[in-house]
Amino acid sequence: MFGADTALVFEALQMSAVIGVVTGGIVYVAMRFRRKSKNCRAVDQVAGSNLEQRVRVLERIATDRSIDLAKEIEALRGAQSSVEHKLKESSQ
Repeated sequence: MFGADTALVFEALQMSAVIGVVTGGIVYVAMRFRRKSKNCRAVDQVAGSNLEQRVRVLERIATDRSIDLAKEIEALRGAQSSVEHKLKESSQ
């Protein structure tokens, strides 16, 4: 059915398949790395600004007088309880 060169043809097909898979894998990894590096830059910029804001809040908390800070904390707790109350009413 097949000739004497059949083994060589199958080996050539196997080698070309391996080369194709390896090349595809390299292209996939390169594209993924490129996309990831672009996303990382954007995330770093956003994280940097968030980090700066958080540090400012921590500095303010550390330097504020405890009486003013206690009042603010209590005000936030009151606001949170009113929000929870409204949520309970709307779910009923």
